[in-house]
Amino acid sequence: MEFEDIKVGKIERFSHQITKGEVDRFAELTGDFNPIHVDTEYALKTNFGKRVVHGMLTSSFISTMIGMRIPGKGSLWLSQTLNFINPTFIGDTIEVSAEVINVFKSTRTFKLKIAITNQDNKQLVHGEAVVKMLELKKTKKKQMTNNIVLITGGNRGIGAATAKQLVKEGYFVIINYKSQSEYADQLVKELNKENVNSVAVQADISRFHEVNELFNHVEETHGKILKVVHCASPLPVPTPFLETEWEDFELHHNTQVHGAYNLSKRALPNMIQEKQGSIVNLGTIFTDGTPPAQQSPYISSKASLTSLTKTLAVEYGSKGIRFNVVNPGMTHTQMLSGIPDKVKLVTKMNTPLKSLAEPEDIANTIAFLISDKAGHITGETIRVCGGIFMS
Repeated sequence: MEFEDIKVGKIERFSHQITKGEVDRFAELTGDFNPIHVDTEYALKTNFGKRVVHGMLTSSFISTMIGMRIPGKGSLWLSQTLNFINPTFIGDTIEVSAEVINVFKSTRTFKLKIAITNQDNKQLVHGEAVVKMLELKKTKKKQMTNNIVLITGGNRGIGAATAKQLVKEGYFVIINYKSQSEYADQLVKELNKENVNSVAVQADISRFHEVNELFNHVEETHGKILKVVHCASPLPVPTPFLETEWEDFELHHNTQVHGAYNLSKRALPNMIQEKQGSIVNLGTIFTDGTPPAQQSPYISSKASLTSLTKTLAVEYGSKGIRFNVVNPGMTHTQMLSGIPDKVKLVTKMNTPLKSLAEPEDIANTIAFLISDKAGHITGETIRVCGGIFMS
């Protein structure tokens, strides 16, 4: 019975015959061995001439009324006034009735008029009870999680490793690439050996109309994209700041920051509608500590990407959408090609785990953050760096 269904004037009744066994068990339970209740010979010498049922045993059936009839299951007995008018005897059939005389919506409580009579319609007990109907916590229905994941820069390096891991975990992966289709095609061929688990889609994510076309194509052929992993990035070529041009900064910002902007702008409407979504952006450990020299375009873009991620996490968290960043340390990918071996060796020796990361190390963390297992994590920057940076 729902709270709203119980109105003033509603009445419930039920009957019950009191037995000798119930009186004996009540005495054992309460320790009330008053001879008027339990000793037949003693009771014969009184004005009653027979054993009298404990008054609280008779009135205990009010609890049955409250817990099972009105208000019903999940109700609490808050207070009770009782007047014992006539005694109850073993063998009596009692009728317990309750009438709602007041409803207090703000506290979900009721005042009940209580009456207990016997088979001769003689009143045994009457009074008033105040009871509360508990409100159960509304459990969130677990939504069916969309299993389509878009990975930008998914044809090589960390993006490709992430695609492989997500396919293992049962996702359908959209591998986005800007160029070098041969790598994307080879990866799709590898992932689709047993089942169709992935598809490659070319798009320049720095251009919104291409992102929009990518999403439209996937939605028409596979379904909504509610999970995005943004790994795309130009190679961070070491360049002294005075030798850089603004175009060098634009190249990184357009792919990483503008790309994240375009992806979020296109993905969010569907995520808001579905009340779920997860976006993981790939940062770098070098935005946390001292950055390497001659990498100002790359590092400044990653720092902006991290800030954008946090602001979106704040803005859309209430809508069930999560934004997080994964910051890899030095990782065995093509991006290490421009870094001198000496720098790599020194970094390895300074890392507590004494090794550089593999793409799979980063992919495992991304897979966790994109999944429902990380359902209460948003706005975070997770470092995967072997401990070279700690805080």
